Amino acid sequence: MKRLLNLSALTVLIVVMTGLMTAAAPTPTTTFTLLQGLPETMNVGETYTVVVKVDSDVPFINAHALPSFYYPGKGVVAVQGGDLVGSAQSAMLQITYLAKGDTSKMADGYAPVFFVVGVRYGGGYVAVERYEFHVTVP
Repeated sequence: MKRLLNLSALTVLIVVMTGLMTAAAPTPTTTFTLLQGLPETMNVGETYTVVVKVDSDVPFINAHALPSFYYPGKGVVAVQGGDLVGSAQSAMLQITYLAKGDTSKMADGYAPVFFVVGVRYGGGYVAVERYEFHVTVP
């Protein structure tokens, strides 16, 4: 009986120590600040730049901004494919958008435009923020 008790105590100790040794590192604190968004109305040919500032309490591997659209190639389009910043603790990410064509025939009369920012850290953690703008192009 005493040997069984020692074996049980040893098993519990191994489980606890394994849990402590493999515990995940604290989750980084990531702050996304929209400095400039898109206006509600853009005229054909106008461009605006969305700017987001990313701050972190620990260095990240990279930060990436990508455009996404409900109606790709129509209404409002991205002039560039995205923005990427390498290792840092702070970054300014921006994408310029162009009003390409009339949105009056779209389902709600506007073009839904998305701006997505992802920040990748060591260990596989990724922080993501998504911004949505409804832009009317007369």
